[in-house]
Amino acid sequence: MSAGKKVVVFLVTFVSYGLYHASRKSLSGVKSSIKADWLDNRTHAPLFSSEGEAKAFLGSLDAMFMAAYASALFFWGWLGDRLNPKWVIAAGMFGSAITLTLFGSFPKWFDFYSVSFYSFTYVAFGLVQACGWPSEVAIMANWFGKGNRGFVMGVWASCQPVGNIFGSMFTAIFLPFGYEYTFFFNSVMIFLGGVVVLSSIDSRPNEVGYESLSSEEGRSQRISSAESHEEPISLFRAWLLPGVFAYCVCNACLKLVNYAFFFWLPLYLTDAYNWEESQADQLSIWYDIGGIIGSVLGGYITDKMGCRTPLIVAMLMCSISSLFLYAHVGPFMFWNALVMTTVGVTVSGPYNLIVGSISIDLGSQPALAGNSKAMSTVSGLLDGTGSLGSAVGQFFIPLVQDELGWKAVFYVFMILNGLAVLSILPRCIHDIKTMRRSNFGEQAPLLIDEREHED
Repeated sequence: MSAGKKVVVFLVTFVSYGLYHASRKSLSGVKSSIKADWLDNRTHAPLFSSEGEAKAFLGSLDAMFMAAYASALFFWGWLGDRLNPKWVIAAGMFGSAITLTLFGSFPKWFDFYSVSFYSFTYVAFGLVQACGWPSEVAIMANWFGKGNRGFVMGVWASCQPVGNIFGSMFTAIFLPFGYEYTFFFNSVMIFLGGVVVLSSIDSRPNEVGYESLSSEEGRSQRISSAESHEEPISLFRAWLLPGVFAYCVCNACLKLVNYAFFFWLPLYLTDAYNWEESQADQLSIWYDIGGIIGSVLGGYITDKMGCRTPLIVAMLMCSISSLFLYAHVGPFMFWNALVMTTVGVTVSGPYNLIVGSISIDLGSQPALAGNSKAMSTVSGLLDGTGSLGSAVGQFFIPLVQDELGWKAVFYVFMILNGLAVLSILPRCIHDIKTMRRSNFGEQAPLLIDEREHED
């Protein structure tokens, strides 16, 4: 297999999903501006009668996005194992460009403000955004084998916080020209990204003839014959695979916390400390930097350990302390950024490991008997369940904040991460026992390979 082709696949899928995330960052980075436009604009009547109503609608938009995104993940994951995944990815990027422009730029340009229109276009945005992750993971699984999978996927899964960082930077740059231009610029970028995906990569190596029949004709023919009889699995069968349910519950709790930072961090910094919106956008980058560090180091360490769950549990336990510190750090930018980075390492880091390395582990375990047409389905199920949890969270976060304040929100996050730990604790105990049996000599098989008949 050509190393150059693998590099291209890695970079294109990394950048393409980074653009997916950058486009989602558009609304979270301009919430103060768009809220002010709804409440006080010379050319139209106020869209809401109070700031509380506007903030509640912003929370509802986030929740509707996540609900649509979660529901569509199950479908797009299922479809990604039945169609060419790069077409699914590109379709989502083109659809995202259209719906994001309609949501964020169209109302401002044409002085058309409607709660129904905002709701419809943002739900549509959530539906097409779900095209990306399951099919991206499936392509990565096709091109990169088990060797150093944790490190490779840890680096690759950092495309999410990298996308957030660039999304925040784009917002800070274009916000002075008007918040509507942040949406339009992100739309142009993701549309161009879709063109690159279609024109530059193949979904699996054997599509471009890397299997040599001349050198190993018999073996390659057997592999080709086996692949031709592979059948995509159902969502129900994917749900029953060893380890899938436990990690779905874990991800439902963890993704709620991770996406709460994604959606609300800039507004929190603006509300709590009266910092300028562009300043808050730039500072929020440190959470994503922490996510990159946690993702890369976590992938490398779990490869060396031979299992992933114990480190994920340790990181989540540390996140509870980090969240407590961040709730009380105060308006000191240096310390705020430092603790925010720690929160990113311990929250975003394990989340990236779960939806990246763990997704591939679960989608390629021995229980599937080598069926490569299960990866997108399993990944969509894992991420979709997490997104459902996140959708629920976006409804109650503004309610908790209005009634009890921001500190109470962070205490809720601490409880949720504790529940995430409990959901995978049995797997953690099993993996620790496995590591002890290996006497820390040869690298133990990764957690999924040892649990073929368990759960």
